[in-house]
Amino acid sequence: MVVTRTRLRRWLADAVADVRAVHENPPRAAALWGGSLIFAALHTGVVIAVVRALDVSLSAGAVALAYLAASSATVLLPTPGGLGSLDAALAWALNAAGAPGSAGVSAALGYRLLTVWIPLVPGLLVLAVMVRRKAL
Repeated sequence: MVVTRTRLRRWLADAVADVRAVHENPPRAAALWGGSLIFAALHTGVVIAVVRALDVSLSAGAVALAYLAASSATVLLPTPGGLGSLDAALAWALNAAGAPGSAGVSAALGYRLLTVWIPLVPGLLVLAVMVRRKAL
């Protein structure tokens, strides 16, 4: 038990030291917090756009709240990239906000398509070019 407490204290001390180190450098802290906020805002915008494209009558605030609640809830079910858990939580949250069940599932799939699957195509093309040029 003593070893566990010692390890926990050491881990906490290291974590606090890392947080302090990041926040001692204002540009680094701004990049950290700004990047996190922009990431959440852009992904929220994608979900709002998909819901609008599906002609679901939810306000942008309700959709944003549903997405942020769903993405926060997926921390409890850690999967790589939130695959599966975020989709289910987003569909459920949109349904709870008033969207029909099929629209919630369609919005979750559209969100995944726009944020994961379509961006893979240019990445695969660049990878193919780099392999062909023996850069990798």
